[in-house]
Amino acid sequence: MKDPSNSITKIYRLAQRLQVRGDLATARSRLMEVLQLQPDHADALHSLGNIDAKEGRLDDAERLVRKAIAIDPMKGAFLNSLGNLLRVRGKFDEAATAYGQAVALRPDLAAGHNNLAELLLRKSEFEAAIDSCFQALKADPNYAGAYDTMGRALNNMGRFEEAADAFRRAVIIRPDFAVAYDHLGHVYRAQGKMEEARDAFDHALMIDPDNASARYNLGTVMTVLGDLDGGMECLEKAREARPRHVPTLLNLAIAYHTKGQLKVAADTYRDAIEVDPENPVLHLNLGLVHVEQRRSEEAERSLLRALELDEGLVQVYAELAALYEETNRLADMQAMLEKGLELDPGHARLNLEAAKADRRQGRVEEGLARLRLLDPAALDPRLAEQVHYELGYLLDRAGEAGEAFGNFCEANRLASQTVRAREADPKRFLDMLDRLNGFFSTMDTGAWTPVPALEGERPVFMFGFPRSGTTLLDVVLDSHPGIATVEEQFTIMPVIDKLRQSPRGFPDQLAVLTEDDIAGLRHDYLDALAQFVPDGFDGVVIDKMPIRTVHAGMLWRLFPDARFVFCLRHPCDVVLSNFMQHFTVSAAFANFYTLEESVRLYDKVMSLWHIYASKFPLQWHAVRYESLVDDMESEVRRVLEFLGVPWEPAVLDYTGRVAERGRINTNSYHQVAEPVYARASGRWRAYRAQLEPHMGLLAPHIERFGYDC
Repeated sequence: MKDPSNSITKIYRLAQRLQVRGDLATARSRLMEVLQLQPDHADALHSLGNIDAKEGRLDDAERLVRKAIAIDPMKGAFLNSLGNLLRVRGKFDEAATAYGQAVALRPDLAAGHNNLAELLLRKSEFEAAIDSCFQALKADPNYAGAYDTMGRALNNMGRFEEAADAFRRAVIIRPDFAVAYDHLGHVYRAQGKMEEARDAFDHALMIDPDNASARYNLGTVMTVLGDLDGGMECLEKAREARPRHVPTLLNLAIAYHTKGQLKVAADTYRDAIEVDPENPVLHLNLGLVHVEQRRSEEAERSLLRALELDEGLVQVYAELAALYEETNRLADMQAMLEKGLELDPGHARLNLEAAKADRRQGRVEEGLARLRLLDPAALDPRLAEQVHYELGYLLDRAGEAGEAFGNFCEANRLASQTVRAREADPKRFLDMLDRLNGFFSTMDTGAWTPVPALEGERPVFMFGFPRSGTTLLDVVLDSHPGIATVEEQFTIMPVIDKLRQSPRGFPDQLAVLTEDDIAGLRHDYLDALAQFVPDGFDGVVIDKMPIRTVHAGMLWRLFPDARFVFCLRHPCDVVLSNFMQHFTVSAAFANFYTLEESVRLYDKVMSLWHIYASKFPLQWHAVRYESLVDDMESEVRRVLEFLGVPWEPAVLDYTGRVAERGRINTNSYHQVAEPVYARASGRWRAYRAQLEPHMGLLAPHIERFGYDC
């Protein structure tokens, strides 16, 4: 006669083997056979509970495991399983009790000690967690999970070398332990060992390509190492795996922002805010993107929302102060500075903005005193860059030209090392100037197709060279009710893009344009311009963009009756002012990081303008910056006469127009909001020593424009 207990044992052992192999359905069937033969078989109940847990049936799992414990309360493994179920269900105190009972019954149960350590780690009881890990390792010296848990506790205590050693031991025992490699990368990153961190995260992903945590961590490290494109690719993959993981969304948005992809950055921040709407950092960062997008109202809303969520977030006060300064809300700026400095008197960014306020109010020595308390070498490079620029402006005001120049040199050096600056190609813009020069200087325009007459108002273009007074004149003329200025919009880009895609490319295609071609290009330009003209406006529209001087030949080809307002300033003052400016990065403005490059660009642009002005019958009027600030009314009357617009006294109240417009979209925003001053005229004389090596290139332009040396 068969022994029933022997048959039950065989079936149970078969079920165990099936369970280990992952064949849970068959294992369940065998376990049910065991329970039909012996309903109080505690091990079968326990195993069946573990299968239910693995398949997500937590209520059934807990019921079965508790029944097994009721039958055999002295089994430590049963209590350990109960602890696992309770932990999954968020009942951490009950789980800790179960684990404690498990290891009390079975001190050699390494998994129980490690599970207890996990809960202690969760409660930030790091020393107790480490003690439990040692108990696990005493029971099983090769328990890799205990080394991993110990490493996490040590990492959280800031004991990074010990933590790294624990994680290394874990992966030596288990070379396929992807999670431990991910944790090892964390420690290396905290130590600043970015190359080692990248290798650790890479190794985790080689073992487990679906490890979203390692993918996210690798992306963050790659961005720090300067591989922004690779980092963004990693973060996008991590986002696919965890689309609602806020740290992934945050770091991805930061990467897009750093790259200059502002719309995508803003959209990504919004995705993160949808998941975590009470996170002040997300609102702060979205506000910073809106600042760069020149969407001042949205920027203010985002920054104020960040403050609502966390009044102690000092950076927000600094960012709001900067926004209010750029939009000429100086009283609001001062209020933000006072609140922020009350919270953190030594905050570097707040003191930078306070120094700007000092400069705006003429308190030069106070501003210098603030900034001289800061050590730029100890600051983030982007903040150090801004501090050096502001020191330069204040020292220039104080008459300390030599020290000011040194600060501008250092500011530009730091600016040239940013991600966007490294990706900008200044040579590309210079090469275009050379192509334009070669084309227009040699081309026989007499053979070109005649241009059809233009119906409607003739276009008006305002340009010159950056920092030649275009912004001041723009605001003055925009104060006239019969004039609307379009401020630095890329209205001609549809034309240039179409020419670049033409058979001969740009600018060569200009020589073979037909009447239909010209009509089409005109339509593209006027359609782009119309987006920025107030509805129903029927006066003179002035399209202003300083660097567009280089395209005067193309514009004349399309609009030979166009009028050009050419803003002029002493060449030495112009190149010096551009060298001193903190510009948004572009291929053109990347040529302003040194004085030598600034002079070279000025020479190329003005040489090209000389070709246009001498070769083509342009209808143009020059406005000297020096004359504009010396006798504004007389100079503006001449401009209005050129444009065929009657005199209007409102043009002299241009500061009121600035208040109406709010933010000025150029680096001259604060200057045009102040009464006219002449301190920038002739500034170059204080920097004669620095300019002297470059006078060979500048002298012909100085003479041509009627200035003195």
